[in-house]
Amino acid sequence: MININKKPIRKCNNRCIFCFIEQLPPNLRESLYLKDDDYIESFKHGNFITLTNITNYDLDNIIKYELSPLYISFHSANNTVREKLFGTKKHKKSLEILEKLDDFRIRTNIQIVVCPGINDGEDLINTFNYLIRNLKNIISIGVVPVGITKYNKCELLIPFDKEKSLKLINLVESYKVNSSFKNIYLADEFFIMADLPFPNEVYYGDFPQIENGIGLCVDFRRDFNDYLNSYNFHIKAELFPKNKNILVLTSEYSYTFLRNLINNIELLTKNLNLNLNINFNVIPVKNVFLGGNVKVTGLLTYSDYQNFFQNEIKKNELTIYDKILIPSLIFSKDNLTLDNKNQKDFKSFSSKIKFVQNNGKALAKELLDI
Repeated sequence: MININKKPIRKCNNRCIFCFIEQLPPNLRESLYLKDDDYIESFKHGNFITLTNITNYDLDNIIKYELSPLYISFHSANNTVREKLFGTKKHKKSLEILEKLDDFRIRTNIQIVVCPGINDGEDLINTFNYLIRNLKNIISIGVVPVGITKYNKCELLIPFDKEKSLKLINLVESYKVNSSFKNIYLADEFFIMADLPFPNEVYYGDFPQIENGIGLCVDFRRDFNDYLNSYNFHIKAELFPKNKNILVLTSEYSYTFLRNLINNIELLTKNLNLNLNINFNVIPVKNVFLGGNVKVTGLLTYSDYQNFFQNEIKKNELTIYDKILIPSLIFSKDNLTLDNKNQKDFKSFSSKIKFVQNNGKALAKELLDI
């Protein structure tokens, strides 16, 4: 039997122009620089792999032990575009391997990192056509925007903006209307950048690529609202202390989303003719550390919060808050931020800081905790 706990993890030998690891500064957590391209990690943890380093022995093992589903970084079906994106000619064999895996009913979740001007537009449509025509065991296709830090050295990379995001959303959704394959999903960032509401829960099916940032906000909103709907405001309102102030610190991308969620509490209590005597404030923390178009919560660092507390908010403003909430998503399993700081390090900013798990129920409970 194959040992799925084998070590060491197989590394990626590609030179992808959009590789996020290549855009990181030095002296971060050591694990961040590991370029994983291991099919066993893909099977166990849902890590995306390129299949460019798969040997015949590996292929036989995947098929023999039915290691399914696998998560595949695909990006384009055009060989010229693929060579530009992957930075190697080895990408060619991965197409054959993917088709062979599909022949043996190995299911796959496909990822396409879209780089404007390279694999968007017509190339993206051709990629969809290739995947749907040649593969019968695709679970989902996830479309995500390229991430660009201030350390990026590739001049070919262009960030998405509102106009580009709107164009891409319209392109993908129009394609799905006339396609027999409906499980093509867009990352949350596209809707945020386009200033559009998120699709409903039905759009995401069983959320096959939620760990890829696809449907994460909708799932979060569902858990948040479920908790509000089960909360007995009439009984709890009498127990709330007067003039409680709570500050929620989040990322630039999550700011409007969380602000609207928290507004739901205020609207709900107003409709119930209740006053909880709680003042909520949501403030975005800018990612200065990585810069570029990096605006997601999970990539905020200790340095970014340090910049916020030292330069973006006055100390006397902090004194009004009874609680300052920060998402625990910024920490690794080892309780470290990207820049190697732990939760204790944040206490120097304020003793009122509390870290909240990254789900809607956890946040709602923390906001309404008496």
